[in-house]
Amino acid sequence: MSTENTVEQKEPSLDTMTDQEVSGEQPETSQLENTSFEQEVSDKQPETSQLNNITIEQDFSQKKNSPFAILILLAIIVGIVIAIVYANKEDSPADETSQAPASETAQSEATPPTVSPKPGTVASSAKKAAKPGTASKTPQTAIQKLTRAEFDKLKSLENEALSNHEAAGEYYRHGDYANALLMYQKARNNFEQILPYYKKSLGNEHTNTITIRKNLAAVYNAIGEVYRNQKKYTESLNWLHKALEIRENLLGKDHPDTAETYNNIALVYDSLGQYKKALEWYYKDLAISEKTLGSDHPDTAKTYNNIGLVFFHQGDYATAMDWFKKALEIQEKGQPESDSNAAMTYNNIAEVYRLQGDYTLALPEYLKAYRILLNTFGEENPTTKAIRVNLARAYDKSGNVMPFTEWLEESLR
Repeated sequence: MSTENTVEQKEPSLDTMTDQEVSGEQPETSQLENTSFEQEVSDKQPETSQLNNITIEQDFSQKKNSPFAILILLAIIVGIVIAIVYANKEDSPADETSQAPASETAQSEATPPTVSPKPGTVASSAKKAAKPGTASKTPQTAIQKLTRAEFDKLKSLENEALSNHEAAGEYYRHGDYANALLMYQKARNNFEQILPYYKKSLGNEHTNTITIRKNLAAVYNAIGEVYRNQKKYTESLNWLHKALEIRENLLGKDHPDTAETYNNIALVYDSLGQYKKALEWYYKDLAISEKTLGSDHPDTAKTYNNIGLVFFHQGDYATAMDWFKKALEIQEKGQPESDSNAAMTYNNIAEVYRLQGDYTLALPEYLKAYRILLNTFGEENPTTKAIRVNLARAYDKSGNVMPFTEWLEESLR
């Protein structure tokens, strides 16, 4: 097994597996969030302030021909004209440009809250639209009412996006990457249509706008994972970096979702045989996971396993085994009998034993992995089949005389 880092591209082996290669699971993405808000809608333009009628009762009966009376009358007329001009100036939309929502690039510098609002409520900043004639403290207050048609379209697109994302996940679980990609792209298109409406009606900093951007990042991340499974690594990296740009700007570089994308980028570099780059990205992921989730979290265990694979691919089996065991120590504290990630770690430990010629130790680990996937996804699942192949190969090398099928049936009882 080559240990050089200059390999342009390598075919991933079915022997060892990352925690993202279980075909019965969703790609490594965050769960999409629903938005919820109560938005005033109107089928007409917002009303402008109306000038009050001015009534003047003045007795000029004694001064009809007086120059003084004429001057007073002229002063009143001038005052009315000034009032009208000033009122029109207040209602003018000339200041809208300066109060328009900031661009996404400028807004991306902020780290807004990630909590969704309670159903039926709107953040106070969205409700307090700038009144005519008052200066906005921030650009985000220049919101515009949605018409009823816009509001209905918005909710329809959002429901369609969530449905497309769910359908994509089903295709992905069955290994149908072509249809998974098609549905993820539809979800992406839905969310990209929604985003301008949220910016216009609520502003960049509103929780619902943030949620749509987070969902877009999750879809970009999933598209990158599909391309990786199709071995289209350039396309995969392009989409993963689009997801990363949103997550770093919106959530920060110490957020678990950001770490998730670091992990997926590392998977691509590992598949390309660029092990140094893979480790750089994995270590960035690990630093965040240990800091935010803790060293005993299942997601941290997945990173331990994947780092182990990089060393395995370089032929450093001792270091690889250390990382696999760190992962397994966490996974076995949960429910390993139903944890597909634990199955991957058992398989990878078995692979180390097999390559070292120790089939007696390899067989029990393969068997644990096979049992978990068989019970979780069934025998027709591609990953279950792959581990059965690994198990059969090790059994044939072990020198046992009982036919493999009989041994397997007996071992699974």
